[in-house]
Amino acid sequence: MHCDISTDSDSHHSPIFDLDSAITFDEIRRDDKVVIRTQNSEYRFSVIDPENQKGMLSGGSLGDEPREAFLVESLGKSDSGSLQDFRGLKRGNRALFYLSSGHRVERVTTSRISRLTLIRAADRTSLIS
Repeated sequence: MHCDISTDSDSHHSPIFDLDSAITFDEIRRDDKVVIRTQNSEYRFSVIDPENQKGMLSGGSLGDEPREAFLVESLGKSDSGSLQDFRGLKRGNRALFYLSSGHRVERVTTSRISRLTLIRAADRTSLIS
């Protein structure tokens, strides 16, 4: 993982990581938040159970009310044009989530990811929710 770490004027490290390209499932921890920006939307995924990629998803077509969701993978195309999946989130790919809705399961696929931001729970201040 390559990430840029922002710093403030006091030279303290920020809990916010802007990821240049990707984040794998192994890098996501309980209570971390991932902000997924696409060309037209912003989604927020708050991690509840990292082993099962379970969390609360809001934003984009879902609106501001968080819903229980499972991050399945991100989908993209290889140089040859065939579909490739990535076990995590990757810039240029589309994020795939499954949401439970009563007795049904809904599928949410974002448009292409333009930016990823990881906010670590261990470093998050009370001002960032």
